[in-house]
Amino acid sequence: MLLQRHLLVSFLFALIFPILARSQGPIAPSTSPAESVRAYQNSPDGLRWQLQDILNAATDPNRSWLEPLVRQTEIPNSKEWFVRTFGREEGDSWAAAYEDTLGEVEKNFRDVLTQLAGQDGEFLTRIVNDGPAPARKIEARMVKSLQRPVDIYFASWKERGFSRGSKSTAIGYFVFLEGRFRLNGAVSSSELQPEPGMDDGAPQNAASERTATGLNNSSAHGLENGVSRPGAGGVGYPSCIYCPDPKYSPLARKKKLEGTVVLQAIIQADGGVTGIQVVKSPDPELTPLAIDAARTWRLNPARRADGEAVPVILTIEITFRLLK
Repeated sequence: MLLQRHLLVSFLFALIFPILARSQGPIAPSTSPAESVRAYQNSPDGLRWQLQDILNAATDPNRSWLEPLVRQTEIPNSKEWFVRTFGREEGDSWAAAYEDTLGEVEKNFRDVLTQLAGQDGEFLTRIVNDGPAPARKIEARMVKSLQRPVDIYFASWKERGFSRGSKSTAIGYFVFLEGRFRLNGAVSSSELQPEPGMDDGAPQNAASERTATGLNNSSAHGLENGVSRPGAGGVGYPSCIYCPDPKYSPLARKKKLEGTVVLQAIIQADGGVTGIQVVKSPDPELTPLAIDAARTWRLNPARRADGEAVPVILTIEITFRLLK
C-alpha cells in the first residue's frame, strides 16, 4: 500500500512539474537596446558606444532590435535642421538630398552593420571640425558652411590585425542631436570612398575626449567659425555671475519631476548665453524650462591669455530638484 502511494505521488509530480516549469517563464524578461534608455556622451567614445549597440543588434540571430536602432539615427525635422545649421543655400540642397535618399541610406547602413557583425574589428571615430581630411573635400565644405556650432563626426571600421594606414570601411558622418548620434545621409556614397590611412582616427585616450565641464579641448586654435573651446590655445573658462535655478512649471511640479538637463551653448564675449542645444533631458517637460533658465544666465566671459574676451562653446547642466 505504501509503495502504491509512493508511485502515485511520483506520477503526479512528474505530470505537474512540466506544467509549473512552463508557466513560470523567464525570471527577468530581456530588454532590447531600442527599449532601454541609454545616454550617449557627445564625444568620439559616445559614438563608438552607439555604433557598438547597433552592431550588437545586427549580430543577434533574429535582428529584431536592428530596425528600431537604425531609425533612431534619423535627423529630427531634417529640413529645418539642415537650413538652420548650414544656411539657406547649402541647407536646402543637403536637406533635399537627405530626404530623397533616406530609405536607401538606412538600408545601406543596415547592410554594412550586418556584414561587420561577423568580423573582429573596431570602430574608429574622429571629430571632423578639428581637422578635416584633405582628401575628403566634403569635410572642409561642411565645416566652412556651419552657421552655428555643431560637432561633425566621422566613423569607420577596421578589422583587427590590419596595419595602420590600410583601408578601412567607411560608416558615415554623424551629428549629435537630442542625446543620440544621427547619420548624415546627405553625404553621397562617392564621398565616402576609403583612402589608406585616412580613417585611422585619434588614439583612444586622445585629448578629444569630452569632460564633464567643457567640450573637447583638442583644438589649439578654437573652432573655425570664431568660437573657441575653453582650455585650448590659452583660452580660459567662463564663470557664473548670475546663474539662477530653473523654475518649475505647474505640470512639472505636479509630476514631481527631478533630474539634470544637459545643454550645449555658446557663452558670448559679453557673458550672454546663446546657441542653446539640448544634449540630454530626463523629461520633455523639463527641457524648455532648462532652456529658459539658461537664457537668463550671465557669466564672466572666457578670456585669452592677453585678456581679450572671446565666445566659447560649453556644456552646461541645469538641475531640477524639489524641496523636501
